[in-house]
Amino acid sequence: MSTISEMWIVDRFEGPKAVLERDLHDTFAFPRALLPAGADEGDVLRVVAEGGAEAHITIARDAAATAARRDAARAALDALRRRPGA
Repeated sequence: MSTISEMWIVDRFEGPKAVLERDLHDTFAFPRALLPAGADEGDVLRVVAEGGAEAHITIARDAAATAARRDAARAALDALRRRPGA
């Protein structure tokens, strides 16, 4: 059995589709209904696909990674605001 693991980020929603990002700006549309309940823009999703006689895909929201990304974005924005002339 082979296993693939990826990290996807919810970029935005467009009706029934979610636009997801992976591998540094590679975006694709995915059915919103297949995302974990409560998934929101900016959330980090851990995706694990296991192949064999049957394929199994697990998509779960990674709360810790989501919080870390939001904290990093907030810190970067704060740093920009503190720059002289900003």
